[in-house]
Amino acid sequence: MIKISYTPQVGLPGRRLAYSWAGRVLTATLEPDGTQEQFNFSSLQPGDRVAEIVPEVLPFSPVVSAEVDSAGDLHVTLLYWYQPGEPDTKSEEVLDG
Repeated sequence: MIKISYTPQVGLPGRRLAYSWAGRVLTATLEPDGTQEQFNFSSLQPGDRVAEIVPEVLPFSPVVSAEVDSAGDLHVTLLYWYQPGEPDTKSEEVLDG
């Protein structure tokens, strides 16, 4: 299982972050230019924690943290970009990953 929470941050004007998952591989897309980067969490074992991820393609890392609990569930905190006037929160999600 993948449990996703979000950290709100005012985004760049006209830009969005979109996320998609294939198993425990996250694809982060910077819209509208389509720049993408994949983050593979499939090798993390229970007790593993990643506090810093250095991106190779994106100009920043949208992953705040990632860890696997003792039950094997992956907990990921991602940036949630919002624009002024939009809601500054996003619900937590649970995926079967």
